[in-house]
Amino acid sequence: MKVAIIHRVDQGREDNLDELSELCRTAGYEVVYRIKQVRSHHPEYNIGPGKVEELKKAVKELGIEKIVFENELKPVQEYNLAKKLGVPVITRTQLILEIFTLHASSLEAKLQIKLAELKYELSRAKEKVRLAKKGEQPGFHGLGAYEADVYYDEIHKRIVSINRKLETIKKHMDLIRFERKKLGLPIISLAGYTNAGKSTLFNLLASENVEVNSQLFTTLTPTTRIVRLDGKPAFLSDTVGFISNLPTLLVEAFYATLREIALSDLILLMIDISDPLHIVENKLVTSLNTLNSIGANGVPILLVLNKIDLASISDVEKKIKQLNLPYDYVAISAKNGWNIKSLEEKVSQMLRGFIKIKATIPLDLTSTKIIKELYSRSKVINIEYNNSSVKVEVETTLELAEKLRKLSDRGEFRVG
Repeated sequence: MKVAIIHRVDQGREDNLDELSELCRTAGYEVVYRIKQVRSHHPEYNIGPGKVEELKKAVKELGIEKIVFENELKPVQEYNLAKKLGVPVITRTQLILEIFTLHASSLEAKLQIKLAELKYELSRAKEKVRLAKKGEQPGFHGLGAYEADVYYDEIHKRIVSINRKLETIKKHMDLIRFERKKLGLPIISLAGYTNAGKSTLFNLLASENVEVNSQLFTTLTPTTRIVRLDGKPAFLSDTVGFISNLPTLLVEAFYATLREIALSDLILLMIDISDPLHIVENKLVTSLNTLNSIGANGVPILLVLNKIDLASISDVEKKIKQLNLPYDYVAISAKNGWNIKSLEEKVSQMLRGFIKIKATIPLDLTSTKIIKELYSRSKVINIEYNNSSVKVEVETTLELAEKLRKLSDRGEFRVG
């Protein structure tokens, strides 16, 4: 489908048409016309009447089938534009909802997206019905048959129903989190701007094969696996990507999913270092602001500067110097596996909850079970068997360290 994209900006502000174009590509649209207008908000169309006429001409000449605005539109502006242009008019919010719908695979993700759609429609329902009664336009078809209050109440009932279903899923997820917590392993979240390479790194570290492509928002449902980083076991989660101006209703709908990041022990915040400097800066600020908005500002962060294979060493070093990065960092290529050992070592240093132990324990059935646990849930540095005892040197969880202490009452037990 051919579309035109538009961004009205205030004086001195940059447009976001490149990202909007990428969003359109992800949704399966072909962008054939772009408009940037620097002016104040126009009450009837958002853009000026002259630009509307220009757009009307482009629709006719280029066969444009839909208009996509970066700006949020009031229902009356959407109605006026659709009436003038004769094609549907949507906003960035509606476009992102379309993309989320395309990529949703789990029941939870599908319900979250439907909830966001209904909340968006609820805020506009009464005005849209009122406008539809003046005459149907693209995007307003069928609404004229409703009474405003009836339509509003119908949407509200569906929202209540979906919230109930999501609450049931949330209780199930809480049980899964509880079971994970019992293992005592730290939780690491891969976070960052959409298309920064999170899923590529996840596949590399977890030996998995989650979907990876250049489209935005490929990952909507978190995937969690146990991985070993520099020998230490941990849960690693691949999470939904961030984006600038992510609609509040989507943040709210996906809050439970995003909250997983805030509950982690370490965040690997991925940045595409191959982007131009100003884009890297903007994406970093957006990512940090998003983390702050979901309550993750207290979680340790390691910046992972990805895609160094797409930039020269001097360019990467120059950007790092100019960025004045607020956290420790590691530069890698997840695609080519470059510098992954350095990443694992840095993560290992930052992981809390592991304690280095040297202990001598009796060689019996109990110790055999403990050693099996150590191999599963610890970084084993050395295990040496003697006739009646076992010497172990491990970095392990506090729970297993306490078990070792109890077993080694008459033997060696040292911390550090």
